[in-house]
Amino acid sequence: MVKINSEQSKRSAQFKFIAYTLSVVLIAGCLFALTLNNALNWLLIVIVIVMLCIVGFLIASQAATNRFLTLGKAPLILDNNIVMLGVETKGQIVINQPDFKKFNQARLQILVPGYESGLNEVWSDTLPLKFDFDGDTTLLDFTFTLPTQIKFHTGSRCYLSISYVENMQEVKRTYRLNVRDPKVRML
Repeated sequence: MVKINSEQSKRSAQFKFIAYTLSVVLIAGCLFALTLNNALNWLLIVIVIVMLCIVGFLIASQAATNRFLTLGKAPLILDNNIVMLGVETKGQIVINQPDFKKFNQARLQILVPGYESGLNEVWSDTLPLKFDFDGDTTLLDFTFTLPTQIKFHTGSRCYLSISYVENMQEVKRTYRLNVRDPKVRML
């Protein structure tokens, strides 16, 4: 069994690190501008405006973190580290809430690099979920098989995502899967 954390769990920490780093730099710049008397008042005003923007981003980040915490980490557990084309794979997502039935299906999609560094979908499917309730946790069980006619190239990515809407906001978990074609021999 292999545990995969969602893409959303990584983004919040990266954004907060950048915001806090910029805050420290701007505070140092603000103190420097204050020591120059009135020569650089415009610099002080710009720094204060940017600091207010960073505070706004941190508040928005905290709202996203609160949305993330409604499900907890919700790790994906697969029976194999690598998903093979044409081979059935069993998976499970663990949610740390009792009797959590808000998801009705999961979406599995394969994306390839497109123009302007975007990703284009080449295949997708929905997976029915089976709910198991184990005390304080909800387990989402599913199985899937990726079709063998899919051609994987450099940059191809496979994602499994689950989502639901609550209070007009989408709560989503996206997991990146390692996929290989069993016919292609690895060096």
